[in-house]
Amino acid sequence: MSRWAAWVLGLTCALPVAGSALPGREGTLEPADPHETVVPDLSTRVRALEQSGIVLRGAAAWDAALITEVEAGLSALPPAMRRPPGGPLELVVHPESAPLGLGDGTPTRPDWTEGRARFHLYAYAPSDERRATLRTARLTDVEAERLWRRRAVVHAVVQRWDDARAWSDTPTWRRLSGWQKPFERPLVWKEEARIHYAGAYSRALGQRGASLDLVTFAEELLVPVESVRDDALPVDDRVRCQEFSKARALAELVEHAGLGRLPPRGECPAFEAWAELDALSHFEVLLVASTGRQPESLFGHLMLRPVWREGAVPRGPGFERVVQLVALTGLESRGLGYVVKGMTGGYDTAFLTGTLGDLSHEALELEQRFIRRFRLRLTRGEEARMLERVWELERRGYMGYYFFTDNCASALLFLLNGALEDGRKVRAPGTLWVLPTATLDALARVEVVGKEGGAGPLLEYVPDTLESTGDRAVRSHAAREEALSALAARVGAAEHARLRELHERLQSPEPHVRHAAYDALPAAVSSALDSASTEARATARERLHAYVAHSVRVERAAVDRAEAERLRIERERLLAVKVPVAGAAEAGVRERQRIFESEDALQRRLAVLDRTTLLKDALAAAPRRPPTPEELRALVRADRTEAAFTRATEVQGALNDGVLAEVDPVAFLGEDHRRKVEAETAWAEGARRDSGAGRTVVSVGVDFPDVGRARPVVSVRTAGMAEALGDARLHGFQPSSELRVLDGELSLEPRWGVPRVVGSQMTLVGYRTLLRELPHLRQSTWDSLGWGAEARVDSNPVRALPHQASVQAEALMVLDEGERFSRFTAVGVGGLASVRWSGHAPLTPAAGPRLSVAHRTGLPGSGANAVRLEAAYAPTWRVGDEHVTHEAGASLQVEWWLGRAGPFGVLLTPRAQVRWEGSLAPPPLREPLSPTTWWAGSSERRLALGLEMR
Repeated sequence: MSRWAAWVLGLTCALPVAGSALPGREGTLEPADPHETVVPDLSTRVRALEQSGIVLRGAAAWDAALITEVEAGLSALPPAMRRPPGGPLELVVHPESAPLGLGDGTPTRPDWTEGRARFHLYAYAPSDERRATLRTARLTDVEAERLWRRRAVVHAVVQRWDDARAWSDTPTWRRLSGWQKPFERPLVWKEEARIHYAGAYSRALGQRGASLDLVTFAEELLVPVESVRDDALPVDDRVRCQEFSKARALAELVEHAGLGRLPPRGECPAFEAWAELDALSHFEVLLVASTGRQPESLFGHLMLRPVWREGAVPRGPGFERVVQLVALTGLESRGLGYVVKGMTGGYDTAFLTGTLGDLSHEALELEQRFIRRFRLRLTRGEEARMLERVWELERRGYMGYYFFTDNCASALLFLLNGALEDGRKVRAPGTLWVLPTATLDALARVEVVGKEGGAGPLLEYVPDTLESTGDRAVRSHAAREEALSALAARVGAAEHARLRELHERLQSPEPHVRHAAYDALPAAVSSALDSASTEARATARERLHAYVAHSVRVERAAVDRAEAERLRIERERLLAVKVPVAGAAEAGVRERQRIFESEDALQRRLAVLDRTTLLKDALAAAPRRPPTPEELRALVRADRTEAAFTRATEVQGALNDGVLAEVDPVAFLGEDHRRKVEAETAWAEGARRDSGAGRTVVSVGVDFPDVGRARPVVSVRTAGMAEALGDARLHGFQPSSELRVLDGELSLEPRWGVPRVVGSQMTLVGYRTLLRELPHLRQSTWDSLGWGAEARVDSNPVRALPHQASVQAEALMVLDEGERFSRFTAVGVGGLASVRWSGHAPLTPAAGPRLSVAHRTGLPGSGANAVRLEAAYAPTWRVGDEHVTHEAGASLQVEWWLGRAGPFGVLLTPRAQVRWEGSLAPPPLREPLSPTTWWAGSSERRLALGLEMR
């Protein structure tokens, strides 16, 4: 008999014990007399267990302590689950010790033998596995042994049920940890989970597969540490208040199998105070867009925002919460190693709950990226599950980060799919490449019925973008021009001329010039207001107030840019002396995981999650080298810019308290916001919903070759990403930018047999932007120009060297532009370098200048309707030639949105294009392409009608 025997035999055993029975009283140990205590002998209890399918052999049948814990383990299960399927379950106890008294699946310490017929137990020994013992730290060894004996019984029985019912193979369970089967995704060779953090599993065994994940979690949920000692763990640290999704999934699986119900969760004070479910309004997906001028932010970034209704205690907008789905890079330098680690899984993806104020400072102010908003149409139950998932994943949701496949977009889908009801799932928009904008497309294609009862897409656009200070400055720049023009008819001519002069100085790129203009602004405003007639005075005051307010907004963009430049310089000074900032990414992850292990300790600690704040704190204490002369000039300029902004706000305050005091500033802000939303709503009504990801266009046309008659041509164009300048897309980039990735076209001549290849071309990557800096932010000529670059390959059987690979870059001068670039004309000047080859000829390099023209005119109706003209000319010199080869091409295309046909949108694209390549050299100096003319070369002319369905 074990060391528990004397203690156990002294206990009162009158309470019901699962599966045990007395003669004539099946399934209960209640005595005939309620005042009588009956203690059945061990053999009776063993037989009762055998009737439940649990067999104890040898010494185990005489171990009273073991029998008691087996009975307690069974009683933790719903009654219908206490008899495991698959025949008798034999429990075998070995005298050898093992951590937690459980086998590890090795030949020396097996957990199961004879298939699932025999489950092995060992003498209890403490374990050094941190996750398994994290919640049991306050238990004595005796209490811990009792706990793990009960959990062993639950483990064995639930494993049998999972084998019979395949619970762990259902999407309900597998989606929570991201379990993937072999070959379910590229480079997945065995079953593995996307969440790789050990703390996300009840113990290490659970990381081996979905089934063991479910079984080990059932141990912890059904036999929690508080079942042995109530004060062993604070309420908020208990598994029922930490693993909401897994607990719900297991309960649903058991209930749907008709095996009863698990106990309800109970109260979880910390979570309930954080979630504020009664005040929750909805969830939004946020798209942090590209800046337009910085290629490192091309693909955008997705985040999640829970939105709460205003309660009795006002919550400022800066304190609203935002869930960031980011790679934890620490503050490592952004070099080649950083890029390689980001593409190969060197970082972890984590879920960070920050504030809207932190996000605004980083994205809207420092990075100058606007944030587009989309509302998720979720049911009330799904909204509650989303909050639970955010709570769980912030603490344990660490996954590998891969730039192309496992990024913010896939993390959002992972979070969302774990919360959707009724088996709904949003599939990733790609296997080898998951784009944020394409993910928005995938969300919008799912039709649901929301909590209001109406049917519609899961994702809805909210026409109220969170503006960057730069975007707001662009809008304010136009608004103050409007206000200044309106003042011309309401104030004196001399006074208006004075305002116009100050206006020109306020657009100076030199901050000290703007500072001086702000000094003179109060007198000019007062003088202008005094010159207005009595009838026009109120309107003049409102216009002057608007002019000053918008000027300060424009200045704010300048000071934010200056702060970002200052941070960049300070970081470069720090990294130049090789001083690590806040440790490597791995150290930061480990520290964060440690902080979140104890809910009680976490609630008493303010976790700093704002990466900008971390950088500033590190810079304040770290040594650095002296600034270079160029850096010093930039720092001085930043200080002067800040001084100009400070002066602007002082002037605004003095005027609002003085001559402009009668203007209601709240009404001004309300009207400004109304106009902004109205403009965005109008734009959204004409914009296409989908992004430019995954496009396919089929064209039918006619070629007119130099020799022979016209021939039919069928072309297929596919693109991983293709968004052109001026495109209006709710899920896309800014209309000022163009991005093409893996954008290729194959042209075939249909004929009997195998079609003949007429030509092919593929843009590997191409980017253009027409976005320029505001006048007062332009420090060089480059700031007043757009730019573009492209890498492509193409083939044309007509050419002597049919295959070509080329790269080109250009500066773009915008001659004309409309609102949101629905209309523009731009001229490009740049260079072209190429290499040509054929199957039998060596590589032939070539290079030369390149000139281009791009034009777009919007047509009535949809924002997708337009006429585009693209033309380019490049004289190149090839190695080995004694003459210049000229390349020229032009295309004219009409884009016309026909609307939606069922689930598909239809875009019609008729196109005319021409291309010529040849030489203007005298005949003796050129190849004999056309001996009868001064110009020699080949031309391609095509008319085509394209059709795109999305």
